[in-house]
Amino acid sequence: MTLHVESIRQTLDDWLAQGFTSPEDYQSYLKLKENYEDETHDYSFSKREVIGQLELMMSTRENNFPNLEEGLREVFLELVAQLDELDKGQADYYRRQLID
Repeated sequence: MTLHVESIRQTLDDWLAQGFTSPEDYQSYLKLKENYEDETHDYSFSKREVIGQLELMMSTRENNFPNLEEGLREVFLELVAQLDELDKGQADYYRRQLID
């Protein structure tokens, strides 16, 4: 069982590192990730995805972070809310970034 879980974890990690070549690849990743999370209660991949999206929003020059336009600000806060369910401390960090 442990070998199987480790194999799935490695596959998920590889997918995140390499990116997705098609929508089908991404859908396969999501399904495998969901099964992995259900089995292990390890939500680190979901957490990495949300943090990656937040970091991208913060670092994209066109976004003028932290002065995001209203629509982007809402998306940012929705992602922070998702992260709050996974890691409250990290979510608080990203909330503070809007203030600083």
